[in-house]
Amino acid sequence: MIFFKNDGVTTFLEKFFDTDQRLAQNLLFWGEESIGKMTTARVFSEALLCSRNKKWERCNECSSCKMINQGYHPDLMIIEPEENSIKIEQIKKGLEFLIYHPQISALRILIINEADKMTEDSQNALLKTLEESRENVLIILVTNAYKKLLSTVRSRLLSLRFIRASNKKIMDFLLTEYSLSREETNLIAERAEGKIGKVIKLMDDDYKKDLFQKREDLIKILNQDFSKQSAYFQKLVEEKNELGATLEEWLRMLKSNKESSKLNLSPDKKTKLITSLLKAIYLITETNINKQLLMENIFLQLQ
Repeated sequence: MIFFKNDGVTTFLEKFFDTDQRLAQNLLFWGEESIGKMTTARVFSEALLCSRNKKWERCNECSSCKMINQGYHPDLMIIEPEENSIKIEQIKKGLEFLIYHPQISALRILIINEADKMTEDSQNALLKTLEESRENVLIILVTNAYKKLLSTVRSRLLSLRFIRASNKKIMDFLLTEYSLSREETNLIAERAEGKIGKVIKLMDDDYKKDLFQKREDLIKILNQDFSKQSAYFQKLVEEKNELGATLEEWLRMLKSNKESSKLNLSPDKKTKLITSLLKAIYLITETNINKQLLMENIFLQLQ
């Protein structure tokens, strides 16, 4: 797994590798989508479970590493949303997993990805365990929507915010990890906008085709009637994480004079659409707004 270290966060986490002074503290990784939170949670957890780790480097030889390489470790559990939510039954399984002592490592680690999708009952079920930190247990919550977690949950975690990387940092990473020219690295770094997850995707040909299709979709739906626009947004909302990624690509297209000329929008409508999409990205990330209705209203206002 290619690992990009997020400045500040990864430096702080190195304190956990000191077995004599290990922090008995559960963690909250939060920040925008595609900036390396879940990758860091995995790499960090796997390194902690390695019996001979040198900070972030696993030995790949101990029994713990061999199990990780085979895709299973008895002291690591990851909870992901099921049907767009994390239910109390999933959390109960996670808490049961934490009751037992570690089998082959010094820790038992539970990672809850997209933790903001826990139901209120799920979050409340987790509270008691968060209040009683144990030296041989580590819980990591990962989220793009910090404010959707209960304040009581947030207050019981050590909060680490992930931020976007500089273009220079991303370019240095690309030059080290990939055989690319400086011109190519510069183009990718600019398009990624500080998000390492996008850097990795931009190296994939299928992803590049998907970006092209998103731009073509915008050209098409601007010229369609409301019923076809509504059907398009319904499909977009149903596909996990597609709405936010699509809106960001539309914004890039609108902000490019060359690309936006294909849309046949007046300057006023172009400015209005940019403002509406920026607001929409905030609302779908930070609130439980009806996403389809939101998009329908934006495009109705353009007509």
